[in-house]
Amino acid sequence: EPGLAQLRKEERSLSARRTRLHNRIDFLRSGGGGDSVEAAEQLAELEREERELSDQRRELHERIEVAEAKLSRAED
Repeated sequence: EPGLAQLRKEERSLSARRTRLHNRIDFLRSGGGGDSVEAAEQLAELEREERELSDQRRELHERIEVAEAKLSRAED
């Protein structure tokens, strides 16, 4: 089981990846990729990746909360 510091590092990494995905999605939604079928397919793929990252991030937040609770109990 990774420690709290490692979990937080993973969360920062996931958040950064998710932010980059959001930027790419916003660019494509604003027409930056044109109106091609390829752009639409790329947007759909990026949105799928964003949902997966969001799920991973949510799960990681839960693990961080559990680790913080364990640490808090150990300090008491």
